[in-house]
Amino acid sequence: MEDAYGVITDGIAGDSQLAFYGVYDGHGGRAAVDLIADKLGKNIVAALAAQLELDVMAAIRAGYLATDSEFLSQGTRGGACAATALVKDGELYVANVGDCRAVLGTRDGIANALTSDHTPGREDERLRIESSGGYVSRGSGGVWRVQDSLAVSRAFGDADMRPWVTCEPEVTRLRVTPDCAFLVLASDGLWSKVSNHEAVEAVARSSGGGNAGVSMDSCKELVAMARSRGSRDDITAMVVDLKRFLR
Repeated sequence: MEDAYGVITDGIAGDSQLAFYGVYDGHGGRAAVDLIADKLGKNIVAALAAQLELDVMAAIRAGYLATDSEFLSQGTRGGACAATALVKDGELYVANVGDCRAVLGTRDGIANALTSDHTPGREDERLRIESSGGYVSRGSGGVWRVQDSLAVSRAFGDADMRPWVTCEPEVTRLRVTPDCAFLVLASDGLWSKVSNHEAVEAVARSSGGGNAGVSMDSCKELVAMARSRGSRDDITAMVVDLKRFLR
């Protein structure tokens, strides 16, 4: 099992409207994912507190890169993907590296992907890798890989894949409105078998509709759905009720 998750709530720095959530998918051992689960949220909150001018997106990027540097300094093999969500003052900031994904479910049952998977098959990622002297290839099974090896193009760690694999996250911001029901964060063990719409539909169904509160049963249903369709990967699914953050 190389998945992990992290949650920081209960009023970070005395702010009841500030919360952090993350889902992490390690590869090549647990070293990277264990450090990231422990450090990433703390580093983002610390970077946010250190900002003289409140630039939340810059603080998130700083937290990702500081965590990556901390892991790389240990000289340990392996790496990890991540999808995180920070809620502050009624704004939702979603970031990712790799193929963990964040999907917003609306009250009307619409699924809006807030992240885009970082894979070598993505045209902009391929061009970035090639411009830095690397290459991507498509092997058996149709899986695109960096240097014939890694199936994601952004991740924590993976020192032997630098500079082609980077930990620079993509960050998206949106206002939490009454139309925002919940956020699904999950590792690719879910998304390889369950579509964004199916995930949102399952959460809404198990929670009694988009206007009801989400429950642990919704996470269990997502995992069971992926397993029933043949997923043998690690699966971590988190559902965040966004209604508590309405201002």
